[in-house]
Parts: sequence; structure tokens; C-alpha cells
Amino acid sequence: MGKASRRKRTQRRDGHQDRVRIAGSVPAPNFEGAVVEATRYALAMVTSVHASPEDLPGLIEDLAPDRSRQGLVAYALLSELILESARELADARGVTVAAALNDATEGLGAGESVNQPALDRALGTVRKHAEVLDGMRSPETVVADLDANLVQRQAALGYLISLTRIAHAAIAARCAEIGEDVVSYLRRISLPAAETHGNEIEADALEDYVDALIAERLATEPLLLTHAAEALRRDSAALPDEDAGEFRELGGSDRLEELTDGTWDGMDAADKRLVAITLLKSVLVDPEGGTVADRLSVAWRF
Repeated sequence: MGKASRRKRTQRRDGHQDRVRIAGSVPAPNFEGAVVEATRYALAMVTSVHASPEDLPGLIEDLAPDRSRQGLVAYALLSELILESARELADARGVTVAAALNDATEGLGAGESVNQPALDRALGTVRKHAEVLDGMRSPETVVADLDANLVQRQAALGYLISLTRIAHAAIAARCAEIGEDVVSYLRRISLPAAETHGNEIEADALEDYVDALIAERLATEPLLLTHAAEALRRDSAALPDEDAGEFRELGGSDRLEELTDGTWDGMDAADKRLVAITLLKSVLVDPEGGTVADRLSVAWRF
């Protein structure tokens, strides 16, 4: 091979590596998954107050290093547990949400171990949120209030403990009014959160990254499709049943060999589908990670 050919191939390989790097570096935070996890954690904290209060400080302390997670858990406590229970309680009693909350939290300040400043701040947030529901405040005021209460570490932990105790008080009052066991209720509302995975990722970003990976492999491994075609011709069982029929309909090994000298971007949709069925064993999405490359795990069949 001449120097010009080697240089051209090196440039082509570098170009595809850049394409993979760019496609893989697209931000892909799993916000939905973080919200699901925060709801699960909030439920665990309230369950701890009800069944094993000694475990709550440890659960709260685990949130300390991550302020954004603290915010999500605080919002889950506020919107999904406290206000939802207060709404049901208010409906059952025929009173306002604010009145239901005041009744449910009336005895929380009793006891020497109560962090009164933290409880007052948490109750203030809850009342502001109730006013948002009544159309008396804008939602932004609640977000700002939550954020302000999570700035300083120790104050934030006390605030979260107080929100958890308020959530438990609201749930207990709701259950007493409706006639439902607290543990049964917590178990029931835990199911939707437990069954939700929250692993979604933006479809175009996923497709662009997988396209870049396939394009790079075709450019750097010129005989890849030839070897794959020969292997599948010898052993068609290498493809799962759900893919084998479509593989044959798209031209099978014969068409795959014809595509050996082609480029990914030069293929039509049917040929791309044939190549993808051949090369990709699985593409799994991980809930953790900040970019597309962090969150996607690609397993190759060839």
C-alpha cells in the first residue's frame, strides 16, 4: 500500500473517531430516572419514620454529598406525599388543603428533640405550596424556597428530616380519616415508583451515536461484512429467531457481501437495517451517566 493510500485511510479513521467522540459526548442526563429514584427514596424515609425512626438520620446523611438529589427528594416529599395526602384529607373532611395540613401537623412541635427552626422552615415551604395550589402564589416561589433551604449542609439535613416528619403526619392523618392502614398505603403508593425504570434517553441522540459506532467499524474493518456474511452462511442460528426472518427478507448474506465496499452513510434504510441486525447484539441504556456514551452499552455480534 502506498503512502498516499495509508494517509487517506488514517484520515478516514480519524474522522470516524471524531464522529464517535462528538456523538458520544452529547449530554444525556437521566432526569426522569433521577426523579423516580428520588420518589423511591422519599417513600423509604417516610416508611422509616413510621417503622424504624432510628434509621432516618442515616438515610438523610446519605443525601448530604449531593445537593441536586436533596432537592429532588425534598420536592418528592412535598408534592407527591405531603400535598397529595393533604388533598385527600381535605376532600374527605370538606375543608381547604391548608386547613387539613394545619390539623395534620398540629402536634409536630412537641418534644425536646424537635429542631424547631428546621420544622418552622419546612412548614413554611408546605404552606407556600398549598397557596400555589389555591392560586395565591406562583410555583417559582416554592422552587426558590426549597433551594434556599438546601444551601447550608446541616440546615438542609434538619429541613429534610422535618419535611419527612410532615409527610408522615399528613399520611397518618389521611389514613386515619379514610380508614386505611399506613403501612398498606405506603406499600400501595410505592408500587408505581418501583415499577418505573426511568431509563429513557433521547432517541435521536441514541441513533446518532450507534450510527457513528457502526460507521467507524465499517471504515476501519474493511472485511467486517464479508466475514459476517460467511459466518451467517455457515450458521444461520447465530441470529435470534426474531431477526433471522427479517435478515433473509433484506437479502441475507448475499446482500451483506455486496455491501462490503460501501459506507454506512451511503447505504439506504433497508441496507442499514440489514447491517444493524447483523452487527448489533444489543444496545442497553444505563440509568447512570451524563453523556450518551456513558449511558449506552453496545454489544456486538461480530
